[in-house]
Amino acid sequence: MKPVSTRSSTQRSSGSEFLETRFGGKVLGITLTMKPDRLVAERMMPEGDEVQVAVLQNPFGVTRDLTNLLSGAKSGDSLVIVCASDKIYRSALKFLGLA
Repeated sequence: MKPVSTRSSTQRSSGSEFLETRFGGKVLGITLTMKPDRLVAERMMPEGDEVQVAVLQNPFGVTRDLTNLLSGAKSGDSLVIVCASDKIYRSALKFLGLA
């Protein structure tokens, strides 16, 4: 099962994407970022949703880590995924269906 993502906002922050992702019948709000900033901080804490934060540090584990994260989330959850490098960020975008 592959995730399908669309950008959920035209609002941009350098090194960040705000996504609506469908995975396994669930709809998730995902913030993928390399450089958390104020815009990301304001958008990542929506009222009423559960927020999960993960850091991706291993470029060889992106697929496994994201699959586990998405599988464990409930529909409506918000995920904040911080990528430790540009390579990991690009790999995560590709896995989420945007690259």
